[in-house]
Amino acid sequence: MTHTGFIIGAYPCAPSFHQQGEQDEREFWRQLADTPDVRGIEQPCLENLHPFGDEWLFRHTPDDWQIVVTAVMETMRRRGTHGGFGLASADEDQRRESVAFYRHLLAKIVAVNARFPGKVTALEMQAAPQAGNASVAQATDAFSRSISEIAAWDWPCDLVLEHCDAMTGSQPRKGFLPLENVLDVLHGTEISACINWARSAIEGRDTTLPVKHVQAALQAGKLGALMFSGTTATGEYGDWQDLHAPFSPFCPESLMTSESVNELFTAASAATLKFSGIKLLEINANADVSHRIAILRDGISVMKKAAQ
Repeated sequence: MTHTGFIIGAYPCAPSFHQQGEQDEREFWRQLADTPDVRGIEQPCLENLHPFGDEWLFRHTPDDWQIVVTAVMETMRRRGTHGGFGLASADEDQRRESVAFYRHLLAKIVAVNARFPGKVTALEMQAAPQAGNASVAQATDAFSRSISEIAAWDWPCDLVLEHCDAMTGSQPRKGFLPLENVLDVLHGTEISACINWARSAIEGRDTTLPVKHVQAALQAGKLGALMFSGTTATGEYGDWQDLHAPFSPFCPESLMTSESVNELFTAASAATLKFSGIKLLEINANADVSHRIAILRDGISVMKKAAQ
């Protein structure tokens, strides 16, 4: 990798994720900034890049940190009201709404990179189909039209499609587009794919799926990034939920281990990854800052050992 260190999806561990106050939030980012091996952060963009605003985030994070923006949180928020919202939606009005949201992301990223060149290094997109419409063909067609439009814009960062568990999976959580359809649509574009460990494992309730997805993306010449979120079969992180459980043994029930990381990096060794990293959740809304940071530091240490 050209940049050392990992991209940290820290926001589900941040006090602001649980609507806690600014003092705790400030302390959280200060401690993360003091943590080695952080190349930057994965950050959702709703209206802004942080609940306290863009300026707040820039002021409380190191200047040399890069940002990978993810569309997933706003996509899921909008789907709460309109199940048809998404780039792969056969509901044409909601597909257009989704494309318009990506237009907002483009404007945001252009503005940030004009001020801080190279700050936003990638955008993670998601292929969300129309909820309740089981037609993979319609979803693929809709996604293809969205991608044709978005790929033609002048992006100042890499575009990476994050695969989420498929609508054809055993008990879908997100139920987005199957990976083979994603890879077909991305063929011939500059957009690569990100494999997220939990989102692949959840798809078949099968911890061997992430490596198969890495191999499929690699074979298609599309593997661009690896992200590690965990999942559990029991315990407070739920039954195969997409709740970003920490690594085992820090989280005793977690199915994601240091071997999981080793396996994926080994499978991906032929690819030039744009980034790799972790996205982990503090499940306890009342947890103190030190426990929130401990989850992330444990994850970074597992990644560091495995990626060597």
